[in-house]
Amino acid sequence: MFMVGGVWLLLLGGWMLWSLYGQLKDIRTFADTTAKPVGAAQPGAEQITALRARINEFGAAAGRSEKASLRLTVDDLNTLLASEEQAKSMKDNAKVESIGDTVRVQISVAINGVPFTGERLYINGFAELSPEAHKEKGIQLLTKSLTIPGKTISQGFLDHYKENNHLDTLLMDDLRKSKDPAIMDVLKKLTTIRLEPGAAVLEYAP
Repeated sequence: MFMVGGVWLLLLGGWMLWSLYGQLKDIRTFADTTAKPVGAAQPGAEQITALRARINEFGAAAGRSEKASLRLTVDDLNTLLASEEQAKSMKDNAKVESIGDTVRVQISVAINGVPFTGERLYINGFAELSPEAHKEKGIQLLTKSLTIPGKTISQGFLDHYKENNHLDTLLMDDLRKSKDPAIMDVLKKLTTIRLEPGAAVLEYAP
């Protein structure tokens, strides 16, 4: 009995190692071994203050159960990434390039290499994100595609990355964990999020 169990454990361990090796071999064909910081925006104090005032105005209207909308341009989103405490971990790792049918974001994000070796691999490229209102998360960012100039990302890795929604975690989790409960209260009230050329529009309708 113990021998059979030991054999199964060895087989399972071998399969897991082989699977991990295959995944890493695949990832190394398109990942880099160094990060390529995206170059954070450098908004002025007046720009930051004005944007925060618009956000606060939207939140106050939603808190009063009044219809409200907030239009965030490419510059606005990059200002938030560069200036907000909840976004500091991604300040040099994500920058919005454009907004159309999706939000196109330049990224430089780390993924694990061989465990216990300290190996780090990086996706230095672009992601197409689709934001949607979510009852519990407030805003959820769905990854629609990843591209790395000059390289081909395997469909298997892309499917895994989209399924686990890693970029949503990286970009939104610190905001969701904010010590200010008012932030999530407002986000959870969002009725719709729609994209138009050059901007994302957050809407609340009572």
